[in-house]
Amino acid sequence: MKKMLMIVVLMVLAVSMVSATQFGVKAGLVMSKFTEDFEGVEPGVNTGLLFGAMIHMPLPALPLTIIGEANYVQKGSKFEESGDEFFFNTNFIELTALAKYNVLPMVGIYAGPSWAFTASAEVEFDGETVDIKDEIKGSEMSLNIGAQGKLGPILLDGRYNMGLTDMNDVSEWDQNLKTSTFIISAGILF
Repeated sequence: MKKMLMIVVLMVLAVSMVSATQFGVKAGLVMSKFTEDFEGVEPGVNTGLLFGAMIHMPLPALPLTIIGEANYVQKGSKFEESGDEFFFNTNFIELTALAKYNVLPMVGIYAGPSWAFTASAEVEFDGETVDIKDEIKGSEMSLNIGAQGKLGPILLDGRYNMGLTDMNDVSEWDQNLKTSTFIISAGILF
């Protein structure tokens, strides 16, 4: 009897989660830099874009929402020395899993990991571009913390993304290439 009751409760929870699930799209601005100097030069902020898809699954009777995302994210860093600028540009396909706690009905805070797969990596200097994808690791693990506001189906989102993986895959480089990223985005749920 207990097993049957547990199965019924789990089925009711599953059905209510599925019926409240929403899908959406998002786009935003990415401001990122490496966390350490590169050959003695202080890293600066490089600006990029983010766009992708998301799923929101509110948990029944709790102020929690599970969020899954698949995003295309442009990260990197800018360096300037003696008037010369060069840019590290990295593009990722990033999968994110977040747990959002709804502080108010329209405002929530969240945290969770993301796993990014390198789509391309290049250095841009003096009008020339050099592909460095072979010198960068193929994936990056990072941690996200942020807040999200919801106005009807519209979402406004701000998050900090802290790179946990050293992207440097060249033993001759002494630098850690961990990213520090701030993302502002807007989205719509269907």
